[in-house]
Amino acid sequence: MNSLKIALLSSALAATNLFAETIDERIVQADKVVDGQTVDEYVNTWWQWTYTMPSELNPVRDYTGKHCHVGQQGDVWFLAGGYGSSTINRQCEIPAGKYIFFPVINMVYFPRYPNSYTCDMAKTSAALNNDKLLDIYIELDGITSWNPASTRMASPDCFDLLGMVPKEYEPPKVYPAATDGYWVMLKPLSKGKHTLKFQAVYDRQGGAYGRMAQDIEYELNIR
Repeated sequence: MNSLKIALLSSALAATNLFAETIDERIVQADKVVDGQTVDEYVNTWWQWTYTMPSELNPVRDYTGKHCHVGQQGDVWFLAGGYGSSTINRQCEIPAGKYIFFPVINMVYFPRYPNSYTCDMAKTSAALNNDKLLDIYIELDGITSWNPASTRMASPDCFDLLGMVPKEYEPPKVYPAATDGYWVMLKPLSKGKHTLKFQAVYDRQGGAYGRMAQDIEYELNIR
């Protein structure tokens, strides 16, 4: 192999390593601990978070990002997807040093009536659409993930969907709830502006949300 080919190969390998470091190496693995919880435990906490605020302030229902700060606490900042099939472009300002956690696509199941559901039933139902994932895409600052389908996580244990609602509101217990989907925990980003895009589509015949599609873009400003 001549010196020119060696130089080109070295450059290609260097670019490959840089690619990995700029996106996939920023994704925290499911078994790692962040702010006192393993990453896979945040799938339950994320859903509980979505029920801690009134619907008019809910970041999942917000199509601009103006409510992205609502309910945030600790070292992990939650970003929202959308309810049902969604195409959304949001802007969000995030304090520096925060991990960022979000669902690319996911399902949650919980009992509609008392004593009507078991934990195993909730977990099985939440998995059905995710077993039929058609496509998934994750991009940060113009660079895509090599293996976005590796981000699948499910509830380690069932949970009370309203478990984070303040007790003074006397919330009913909604248990057992369980979620399954594709989730990402990013390490803290550098200060400045970043663009995050994530998309996914299910391909399950019949069943609720069996053809759901998510197409979400964030313009993030880390301050």
